[in-house]
Amino acid sequence: MNAQEILNYLEMLANHSLWVNISMHILVFMAMFALFSKTKEELRRWVFQAVVSILLLSVTINALVFGNLFHAVTFSILALTSLVQLFVRKETIQITNSKRIMAIALFFIFMGLWYPEFVDKNALLLLVVSPVGVIPCPTLLTTIGLLTLIMPSVNKFQYLITIIMGIVYGVIGVFLFNVYLDITLLIFALYAGSLYFRSLRQAKSRRVLCSPVAK
Repeated sequence: MNAQEILNYLEMLANHSLWVNISMHILVFMAMFALFSKTKEELRRWVFQAVVSILLLSVTINALVFGNLFHAVTFSILALTSLVQLFVRKETIQITNSKRIMAIALFFIFMGLWYPEFVDKNALLLLVVSPVGVIPCPTLLTTIGLLTLIMPSVNKFQYLITIIMGIVYGVIGVFLFNVYLDITLLIFALYAGSLYFRSLRQAKSRRVLCSPVAK
């Protein structure tokens, strides 16, 4: 398919089942409520990772149903990574202590939930029917935002692979399909990448300070 055919495919997919779009929005709000409320640690982790898994699985299933192999492969990798966190790793998650990181993450989650592209509705209605969990870019915006909210407790591999996909889809959207809104995804993925590498440097510094040689 050429670029215009793919854009037509994404528009068709985004408008195929608006009730699915609405359901995905509700799930994202559930994940944020679990993070910001005083829920039990295990319930918070389960709700958060379950929501992330469902978002990614939803894109995967839609891609399989409508025959987009690239989306199916990339998002199945992301979904599998999230499911491992849900059922196998069971790592504790905590909301970030940084007000700046929190504000930036919330802004880009909002952009993913709003995403004024492909669905022909007014700006207010887009807040509940944008194609989160249906097409890749708004889903990645929202997912990276959710994972950034739990820095630095986010699983590093889960964060890295999601960032990489964000950069890939951001580049494709902006430079191949001329969907200039996807510059938000590219910028946010690069910012998240800087947080990732900064957390690695900090962890390395702590290990050096705590080592017997340093003492």
